[in-house]
Amino acid sequence: MKPNKSKLQSNNKLSWIGVSAVYIGVIMGAGFASGRECWQFFGVFGKHGFYGTLYVTIAFFIISFMLTFISLKKNTNDLGELISPVDNSFIKRIIKIILAITYYSMIIAMTAAGGSLLNQQFGINKAVGGAIIGVAVLITILGDFERISMIFKYIEPVMITIALITIISIIFNKDISQSGNISGFEISKMTPNWIISSMLFVSFNSLGMITIASDAALNAKDKKNAFWGAGISSILLGLLTIILLFALQKDMTFSDSLDMPMLGFSMKINKILNILYATILCLGVYSTGSGTYYAFGKSIPESKLKKPILIFGILAGYVVGLTGFKKIVLYLYPIQGYLGIVILVLIFLNFCKELRNNKI
Repeated sequence: MKPNKSKLQSNNKLSWIGVSAVYIGVIMGAGFASGRECWQFFGVFGKHGFYGTLYVTIAFFIISFMLTFISLKKNTNDLGELISPVDNSFIKRIIKIILAITYYSMIIAMTAAGGSLLNQQFGINKAVGGAIIGVAVLITILGDFERISMIFKYIEPVMITIALITIISIIFNKDISQSGNISGFEISKMTPNWIISSMLFVSFNSLGMITIASDAALNAKDKKNAFWGAGISSILLGLLTIILLFALQKDMTFSDSLDMPMLGFSMKINKILNILYATILCLGVYSTGSGTYYAFGKSIPESKLKKPILIFGILAGYVVGLTGFKKIVLYLYPIQGYLGIVILVLIFLNFCKELRNNKI
């Protein structure tokens, strides 16, 4: 069995708060904090979208528990060991390739998000924002898990606080109301109803957190902190998704019209809140990009070529990301979701296998 090689020093071990921050940092990125992801997967379905958010809360809780259990049981963050229920090198290799492609695709989404952010906020060309995010992510992931976990530890509490203030302000703002249609919005052919949409939302987000989740579990102070951190983060993510959906549906036409509807709503409330939200949105793009590209980097064998590959990968992803964030959420995310369903089935089978063998 392949041992974990990215454990922190004992004095830097993660409490349940640190573990929660790592989980939330991967999920609460550009798509989530911008409102675009929540709108596309839940908002377009009206009241049925809320059923989806309840499913998401339960599903994240179960998945985080399974990943934590497997990681601690096997004492590894190796993707093949975490996912595959059979000891077959070919199957494990295929799994790693699928996940590497998925993790890499997220740098496309995050550079696109960075471009949309600066463009919507300041009218700056999308190429500039994408380049800034690409460089920041590259500098970060050339470090190690300790650097990644420290970023999440300090960024996430600030992000959640400002996001909550903005969401609540939108919900209780009497000047924000429906400005147009409340139905008939564009629904991706790959997410034709709220049930499939909710499943894909969970599966593609789960793909992004597998490696980071296992590292968080192995770097927790103890098993109790690992499980509590995973569970609490799942509940928080579910609650954030529910109230975010409430805010987005205050003006459904407005939400549908923007790449980043939450940024637009914050501008309606006041300039200071808008600047704060733009800042945490930028941090969200950065944290998700760093977490998922770190996971991609782990799939590349250690050699002199690893650094040049990571640099070239950022450049290529940046170029593709210039197609636009809204299109990427509409088409790329559902494709990732369908791949994710296969991976989640394998994780479930692996969990059942380890559960039958013995306890942690």
